[in-house]
Amino acid sequence: MTAAAVDKKFMPSRASPGVTQNLLWMVWSGSISIANSVVLWIFMARMRDVEEMGRFTIVMGLYALFYNVCSLGLMPFLVNEISRKIESAKLSENAENEERKLSNFIGSASVILFFSGIVCAAAMTIAAFFVSDSWSVRVSTLVLSFAVIPTGLICVSEAAAIAHGRTGLIAFVSTFENLLRTIIPFALIWLGFDISVICASFVAVRIAALFPYLQAARHRLKQFNFDVSEFVKILKATPTFAGTITLASVNWQAAIILLGYLSTEIESAKYGVASRFLIPVSILLAGYSSVIQPVLARHVEKSFIETRVYLSKMLRYPLLAATLAAFISPFLSTQILTSFFGASYAETSTTLNILALCVIPFCLVMIVSRGLVATGSQHIDLLANALGVFACVIMCWILIPIYGAAGAAAAQLFSLLLMALLEAVYLSKRLSEFRFQPGA
Repeated sequence: MTAAAVDKKFMPSRASPGVTQNLLWMVWSGSISIANSVVLWIFMARMRDVEEMGRFTIVMGLYALFYNVCSLGLMPFLVNEISRKIESAKLSENAENEERKLSNFIGSASVILFFSGIVCAAAMTIAAFFVSDSWSVRVSTLVLSFAVIPTGLICVSEAAAIAHGRTGLIAFVSTFENLLRTIIPFALIWLGFDISVICASFVAVRIAALFPYLQAARHRLKQFNFDVSEFVKILKATPTFAGTITLASVNWQAAIILLGYLSTEIESAKYGVASRFLIPVSILLAGYSSVIQPVLARHVEKSFIETRVYLSKMLRYPLLAATLAAFISPFLSTQILTSFFGASYAETSTTLNILALCVIPFCLVMIVSRGLVATGSQHIDLLANALGVFACVIMCWILIPIYGAAGAAAAQLFSLLLMALLEAVYLSKRLSEFRFQPGA
């Protein structure tokens, strides 16, 4: 059977409808988060001086690092396991027993990620003392670290919602959270409050975002009994996924953190402003890859031919969009930066152009890594992220003292290219004939 024939046979009937519906909700959630991130940073850049913007960038960089790490990278694993248990409950003669197992699994994951949030909050506070001498940065980081604690529980809730096909709930919570996270900080910035107070508002809103999920899962909470076997199962899966998400987060935030250590707050501010345009990419790709990941897992169980065709199709659209963005960036970057953030950031265009190039390998890494998880090869993603962190840190150490924010962006590009090369080559061999086919 040819690749085109497989595409026609399997794609329309088995994958597209569910993926499309869930993807639309995830796109809405991502769009709301994007609007919050970009608009808030624009307002902050225009209302405060560059030095304070630099301190804010460092704090948010640390938060982004531990925000990702506290989930231990378990989202793909949780979605897979919860989906499998839902199917087992449907097919089992003893559905009630299977439902209890599902509740115990979700409860065990919640316990693990709750304690992960506490540990990450403490680590985030300590890290601030190493990356900055500013007490404003240190105090603000301490305050914002409390927002990490409910984040692990929200991760479990989102995994359960995706597995149940209730991405509309995620969209509702995301809309609620981001509206509050925009309106309240706007008022605080306008009234002249310090960034520590702005961070406190983020904490309050993050805690409030947990309550709709708790309400939706109230019957699960009543059924939960601590199950050692489920707890151990999750713990056994944790090291590989936790290692991967930790390295990925370090890689993504290393440039901002090392800028604070090796350069000035002004260079940190420049990179922070330019990197705002990567936020839409990362949010949308995270939603996109989460939606296609359960479908990938089903294709892997059938055949690698199906997997290759589906993965090629899912790669096509983001890669074409990324290439177009990288091509357009040099022509528009200066005007966009000046229009959104003011004339002070016009020189940041070089940094933005380099980061625009980063989007191409980043798309490849995000989607191919889901293929690695689906084929049981997540250790390659771990290896690629370890290589990426090493390359990024070394290149940052070399380039930041000379080129500042542009050097940090170049280090990020080099890191992502290495990761994309390793993951794509391995998966190509794993699927034997996997390749990106624009005409497929």
